[in-house]
Amino acid sequence: MTHDMTDPQTQWDTACKALDEEFQLRADELPTIDTAKALFLQRVGRREITQEAANALMFSLYFTCYLSMLLAFKVETPDFEVPDYLHTHPVLEASNRWAQMASDGHLLAQLAEPIIRDTQDLLDALN
Repeated sequence: MTHDMTDPQTQWDTACKALDEEFQLRADELPTIDTAKALFLQRVGRREITQEAANALMFSLYFTCYLSMLLAFKVETPDFEVPDYLHTHPVLEASNRWAQMASDGHLLAQLAEPIIRDTQDLLDALN
């Protein structure tokens, strides 16, 4: 399949169709950065948190979405190779670093508790 396409939207749509055909995964059902943003806004609500806490929370949401996508691939294709460095992934380490710098760590811990639990469940399912 070698088609020259200049329209990026057409290329994206065609790639999404190929993803569905090859892996039975609908791209619009995969976690996205917009999903992470919606979860972030929902978790924080009207609370005021430091930027360090916001960074940690956003990074952890991003990482959880990434793990969800990996798990979707693994479920559809059992021989899918899961990266072996997930427990030391740079985004996860950065999230932890930001969390340690947050002066409102107690609030961050409350906000992040379900995300941390989901992340651990996903890591367990992948490894």
